[in-house]
Amino acid sequence: MVRLASTPADFAFCADVCNAVHPDNPVTGEMFAARTTGRFVVHDAGGYAIVDRSSIPGTAFAMVRVHPDARRRGIGSALLEAASSEARELELGRMYGRVAGGDGESLAYVERRGFGETGRDLTVVLDARVGVGEVAEGIVELGDEHLRGAYDVAAECLPEMALPQVAAAPPYEEWLERENDASAVAFVALDGDEVVGYARLCTFSDKRLENGLTAVRRSHRRRGLATALKRAQIAWAAEHGYTEILTSTVAGNEAMRGVNERLGYRPISEEIVVEGPVP
Repeated sequence: MVRLASTPADFAFCADVCNAVHPDNPVTGEMFAARTTGRFVVHDAGGYAIVDRSSIPGTAFAMVRVHPDARRRGIGSALLEAASSEARELELGRMYGRVAGGDGESLAYVERRGFGETGRDLTVVLDARVGVGEVAEGIVELGDEHLRGAYDVAAECLPEMALPQVAAAPPYEEWLERENDASAVAFVALDGDEVVGYARLCTFSDKRLENGLTAVRRSHRRRGLATALKRAQIAWAAEHGYTEILTSTVAGNEAMRGVNERLGYRPISEEIVVEGPVP
């Protein structure tokens, strides 16, 4: 009854459950199947879990989702145990995940199992329209010659991306694999030949993109580079027929939240970040 997802039907099932839990943020089975990292665990009675190695050292990212019509039947507990087994296989001692804001039942459930709230993530969306964005001077699409510089920017900035948790960049080859997962396009900000800023867009659906990491070296902040990178992404999205860009930011990242707000992103949901030992 609990098994690893392996077929298109399995991933479509996971997407159906996810969409029932998060109707404002629809996904497809094809999107889940296209992931190159992490494992999906399916419970045929109405739920799934995804487990992956996190950017937070020693920690797995784990999400358990149960269809609203299938709760209180032990499905969540079975999936949490399966997720824990996957985390132990990765030799990780802690897990973190997200609970929908306002879902007191799910929050109480994970708290009884040793998880505690560590922060809040705000999900926002932008309407991508032709003429709103632009590619400014010094902003270019990422090329092979920029990859090492982009990695250096990411390594410097990733510790700030999951506050109060402290993330860390994986080794270069692993970072490259993860960054290319579902990637649509990436831009870099240049100071001469030096990469000082980096931002990636990932494919979310036929009409929606998702902001990946947006990062600027500390030495070059307060110059509008994060805004310029995002405006280049908006221009690219509109020119390629996408209508929305989705992104999430942690509560402690006020600078990026301010950038998003000034660009016109509007909030659609809030999630509670929880962390605890592998049960």
